[in-house]
Formats: sequence, C-alpha cells, structure tokens
Amino acid sequence: MKRILSLIFLGSLLFASCVNIKKYQTEMELFQKGLDSNVATYQYKELKIKAGDNLQVNVFTQASNNQEQTAVINMGGVGKSSGLYSVNNLGQIEFPKIGLVTAEGMTVRELKALLQSKWSPFVKDLLVNVQLQNITVNFLGEFNSPGAKIFTTEKITLIDAIAAAGGLNDDGKRNDILVIREEQGQRKIYKVDLRDAAFYNSPVYQLQQNDLVYAGIGDSKFRQRGFQEFTQKTAPILTFVSFFNFALGIAILITTLSK
Repeated sequence: MKRILSLIFLGSLLFASCVNIKKYQTEMELFQKGLDSNVATYQYKELKIKAGDNLQVNVFTQASNNQEQTAVINMGGVGKSSGLYSVNNLGQIEFPKIGLVTAEGMTVRELKALLQSKWSPFVKDLLVNVQLQNITVNFLGEFNSPGAKIFTTEKITLIDAIAAAGGLNDDGKRNDILVIREEQGQRKIYKVDLRDAAFYNSPVYQLQQNDLVYAGIGDSKFRQRGFQEFTQKTAPILTFVSFFNFALGIAILITTLSK
C-alpha cells in the first residue's frame, strides 16, 4: 500500500512539473503561430521627417571637379559640422540661399527633390545628398539593456531594435509589448504579441524616430513575488508552530518517561 501511495505521489509531482513546463513554454516561446502569414511580402516604408530630427545635407556639382560654387551652400548647418541641420519645433529648416523650408511630413527623397529644384539656379549640374541622422528608439521595462538606442538606417524593425536592447529578459512579457508613437501631434499605443508571427504585419514592425518600446513584467514574476511575500508574512507563524510542536513533543516525552 505504501509503495502504491509513493508511486501516486511521484506521478503527481511529475505531472505538475510537465504542466508547469508547458505553461512556461506558452508564455516564453516566440513565433508559436502565424509563420504561414504573408511575412515575406513586407515592404519597408520611407520615414517621414519629424520635428527634432537631424539631417545631413550636402551639395555637389557634376559640371566640374572644382566645388567652389557649392561652398556657400555647404557651409550651412548647426554646430561645427557643416551640412548638419536640425528640424525646429515648427517642422522647418533654414537653408542657405533659400531660407526656411517646411520639412516635417516629407520623406528624405521628397526633401531632396525640393532642394534640388530650389538650389539649381545657384549651382550648375547640381547633385544633392540628404540623409536622416541618428534615429533614436527608447526601451523601457524588461529588456536586458534598456535605454535609448541609436540607429543609422531608416529600416529599423522591431526585431532588430529588441536585439539591440539585449533582448527580453526572463521576466519580460512576450505577448504584451507596447510601442508608443507620436503621430501628427497625437500619441498612439500599439500592442504586439511576439508569440504570433503576424506582428510582422503590424504598423509598428518598422519603427520610427523616438518610438518608445515597453515590455512589462510577466505573470510568473508576479506569482513568484506573491509567493515570496506570503513566505515572509507566514514565516513567524510557521516558526511559532514549529517551536510549539517541538515543545509539545518534549512535554509528551517527559510525561511518558515520568510514568
């Protein structure tokens, strides 16, 4: 009978362990479904210029090896780097010769075409190069390396960015990643479930300037903390009960020996 009870007890422990492992896998593993979705058809979008962005703008002439006629234009910009421009709070940039230009809402390609047309009267066979500089994405929560991450390409995917933040730690929620984005003066919040590969079709799969990515704490961590708090609160009671049982046992032993 004792052997049967022992086997039942061991079987119960093994079953509970398997259930916990399965639950952990469900919470933690990525791409559990959705891999048959149209992942391969994703098309990157050109980012829109926003207030606060930095742009590197350089002008060249193809008419001659002598670039003196472009010197005045290339001397523009802020700080010590010629050709580096910042978009002000009104979404504008002040350029040499042509003054204020509203850049916010345009793509780099559109701004390049505009500058090409406006500077053409000043430079023969003009060539304009425009690049968006140092795109920042911020990470908060359960990442191994949270904080601000700087990227030099417009093609920043959520997967690339999370990898740059060191990936999610063991406590991070895989099914509730929040991406907070400023769009046309409004703050929008998007929820992403990394366990479902369908997030490749999410509007925030390709990240933008100053996006905030937040990963909350998973349920397992809350359960662990709850158990720790319960253990701390009940420890004095358990200690008292243990001491009481020990004292009661001694008393019974003394009583038995004295008879």
